[in-house]
This record gives sequence, structure tokens and C-alpha cells, in this order.
Amino acid sequence: MDQTTPRRLPMPVLMSASLFAIGISLASTAPYDAIVAIEALKISHGDFALILTAASLAGLVASVLLGWLSDRIGDRRVLIVVAALLGAVGFGLVYLLRSPVGFAISYCLLLPLGNTAFSQTFAYARVYFDQRDHARSEFRITALRSVYAASWVLVPPLAGWIAAVYQVFDIYLLAAVGYLCCAAISLVLLGSEEARIMKPVTSHATAPANAIATPMLIGIGGVVLINVAIRVSGTVTPLAMIGNFGGTTGDVGIASGIRALIEIPLMLLWGLAGQRFRKPTLIAAGALIFALYMVLMTQARSVTDVFWLQIPCAVAIAVLVSIPISYMQEAIRGRVGLSTSLLDVTLVVSALLAAGLFGALATPDTYLSLFWVAGGLAAAGAVVMVVAHHVVERRAIA
Repeated sequence: MDQTTPRRLPMPVLMSASLFAIGISLASTAPYDAIVAIEALKISHGDFALILTAASLAGLVASVLLGWLSDRIGDRRVLIVVAALLGAVGFGLVYLLRSPVGFAISYCLLLPLGNTAFSQTFAYARVYFDQRDHARSEFRITALRSVYAASWVLVPPLAGWIAAVYQVFDIYLLAAVGYLCCAAISLVLLGSEEARIMKPVTSHATAPANAIATPMLIGIGGVVLINVAIRVSGTVTPLAMIGNFGGTTGDVGIASGIRALIEIPLMLLWGLAGQRFRKPTLIAAGALIFALYMVLMTQARSVTDVFWLQIPCAVAIAVLVSIPISYMQEAIRGRVGLSTSLLDVTLVVSALLAAGLFGALATPDTYLSLFWVAGGLAAAGAVVMVVAHHVVERRAIA
């Protein structure tokens, strides 16, 4: 009798499940980090900003280290497993200790490494699809990003309900379970030869800095400004909903869920638009829409207003969290590992700058003023993107 052909792994499904699991971890905690630190653990605004700063610096080291490793070991599945397990331990520590010390240790030491599972999963998916379905690779990445966004539809309202009915620290148990699921899926991929990707042949003689064109370097600066705006908004909005608009932790989750629900189809539409328009143009457009959203947030007077404003926010975020992934992965051609490291570095630098702004400016009386700051940063980022790719790049070509 002929031997039965081994069953092929449903790779797109497994990658989607892995990203959804990561989304469970991040979506269940990100909207509530500031609330837990400041309201539940009684950490001061300044100390919370210090924790965010230390976490950003640790994340910078972690991202560069993993970017360097990923180009050498050639198998990101191992890195994803390790990162996911560290993330599970980090969130588990907050759940078990429920103290400022446990929060600081988790966010400054463990989660900077754990959170790299997100970018490393996208790096793995990009190389896998480039090698097996190159023509549709970018659209598949956009589709995966929409799956990740789906977790932000379902999880924040669930986490808000858990925090309201039980204890706010229980959301960190949910986050730990999410990372454990990601690690389990990655172990399945690690045990399959079919899931192995060939290590690209690249020359290490060229320094990474020399491999990045000047317009791209300037454009990366624009991406950093935009990400700072998103970070500031993400930190301040939950606090403003409770402190300024009379909302609850449940309302914070509902707002995140509304935005994410709208983001999913919009991401696919932005992905299709990417076939007609250049990525820098789309990123600049999204940044301007986000700046408008920030201005409108300064005029909000109730939680209901914030709910309605999630519509323009979703339009902007849909492009600003999807298109830059492909944009940054093209920074150093043929070096997905280093490009992924560069993606992480921009996110870490953005978090560092946002933490500094929050520490310097944030008080219960200045939350609305920080929306103006975020709007200005987003608009500045859009201008930098336009200058980089519609002025500097054209002059370089000419």
C-alpha cells in the first residue's frame, strides 16, 4: 500500500491564530495600563512615565538583539516561542504580585522581550509568503494585520467586563494565556519541516546605515512622530474618559472595540489602495486624519462623543498600523531581520518620547491639552513623509 501523504499545515490559519493570540495579550491590557498603574497601584504620573521610559530603553535593546539574531539563525520560530513565553511570564507576574514592584519588573524587563513576538511573527510571515506566494505577499500581510485587529474588537470589551465585574488584575491572567497560546502555535510550526523558511542569502559587508536611502531615513523620522502621537493618545484617552468624561473601565473597552471593529474592513480597503498609491502617501493621509481626530477629541464632552469619534480614529489607525509594516520592511532590502529590528526601534523610540511627554506634561488637568500635542505631532509626521518622498526623493532621482 502507498504511504499516506502527510497532511499539510494550514499555514495562513496558524499564523492568523498566532497573531490573534498576541492580540488577546495586548488588547486586554494596553487600554488599561495607565489605569492600573495610576488608579489601582497608586503609581504617580512621574513614576509611571519613568517606568515607560525604562521599558522603552529595554525594548530598544531587545529589538536590536532579536533583529541581529534573526538574520543569523535564520529561523524566527525559535525567537517567537521564547518571546511569547517571556511575555506570558511578564503578564503572569503582574497578576500574581499586584504591586508597583511587580508592575515595574514586568514592563521593564520581561515584556520588552515578550512584545517582540508581534514583529517577529510578521517578519516570519513576510519571508514565508515572499518565498511561496510573492505576488500576493503584501496583501496577505495586510490580511494578517486585520486578523490581529479582530482581537481588538472582541477582547477590550471582554477585558473591561472582567475588570468591572471581578478585579482589574484578572485581565493580566487573560493576557498571559494569550501569550501561552501563541507559544503553543509556534511550537507546532517549529516541529514542521513545511513551516521552515529558507535563510536568505545576503551580504553582511554593507553596513545597515549605508543600505538605507536618505528619503527612507527622513520618512522613518516621520513614522516616529506619528507613532509618538498614537502613543500619547493611547495613554491619555483612557485616563481622560474616566477623569474628564465620567466614563468607566468598561467604557474604555467599548471604545477600543468600536474602533477595532471598524478598522478591520478599512485595513483591507487601505491594502487595496496600496496597489494604486504609494505607501508614504497613504501614511501621510492617515496621519492627517489622526491629527483631525485629536483636535475633535479636545472638543468632546462625554463618553458618547468619544464613542462617535472612534470612527475617524479607526479610519486613521487602519492605515497607520498596517501600511507602515510593509513600508519599514522595505527599508533594508533583503534583510528582513534588520528591517524588523528597525521597525521595533521606531516603536521603542516613539514610546520613549511619548513617555517623556507624558511625564513632563500629564496631570489630571492637562489630559485634553495632550490631545493638541498629539495632533500637532501627527500633522508634523505627515509633513515629514511628504517632504521625504515627494521632495527629497524626486531631487535624488533628478
